[in-house]
Amino acid sequence: MQEAPTGTDVRAYEALALFARLLETSVNRALQREFGITWEEYAVLSLLHRSPHQFLHMTEAATALGFSRSRVTRAVTRQEIHGRVIRSACPRDARATHATVTEQGSALLYKTDDTFRAAVRQSLTKFSIGVEHTDVLVKLLEPLCDLRSRPRSQLTCARSGRTTAAHSSTSRA
Repeated sequence: MQEAPTGTDVRAYEALALFARLLETSVNRALQREFGITWEEYAVLSLLHRSPHQFLHMTEAATALGFSRSRVTRAVTRQEIHGRVIRSACPRDARATHATVTEQGSALLYKTDDTFRAAVRQSLTKFSIGVEHTDVLVKLLEPLCDLRSRPRSQLTCARSGRTTAAHSSTSRA
């Protein structure tokens, strides 16, 4: 039998949820003001850029970001309109779609990086969270989010040796 949540459990949830919303809102405002992109769009670009071959299946991107598939689809669609992301069929799974960051998307990511980092730091400072508390937060939350693990099927797709329309001759799908 599962224990009922305690008052401390509920307070922890409420505090963490509020903190996440305030942080996301603050960072989102800075990115929108400076570059006209949302935090979601930044998160998708950043995830794709960090992936070994700069692409992922859309469902993997959703899982890695903790987003719904429709939320990732909307963010990718907005980026695709601006030429920052390209979608293509997965050569190994006809049901899957890849999202690939383009050179233009990577360039925007580099431009926004300082603004993103400054907005995060400014928000943490505003919330009175210093470096020592940030380290504690990371140690507590990182295992919950499983930040160290990344989706793996991009490696499977890469091993197929087939190139998608979204990749140059140096990138494999």
